[in-house]
Amino acid sequence: MLLNEKSKYTDKEIIEKGSRALIKELGYSGFIRYIRHSEGNSKEDYLKIEDEIFDDLSLDKIYDNAKEHWQNRE
Repeated sequence: MLLNEKSKYTDKEIIEKGSRALIKELGYSGFIRYIRHSEGNSKEDYLKIEDEIFDDLSLDKIYDNAKEHWQNRE
């Protein structure tokens, strides 16, 4: 395995960065579908992961991000 700066991330940072990348690519609903699908393959608690991902975001910010995502898809 090649070592680089990205291998120095903590598990929490990896989860956050991976989640943000998935949200950027799939949008929020696609991300949630992905988590639900992979939930059966993991012992992670989806609700705990969701709380960690959206902990620092207000509902307004989540809405604005989702709206922007859908407008950019058109």
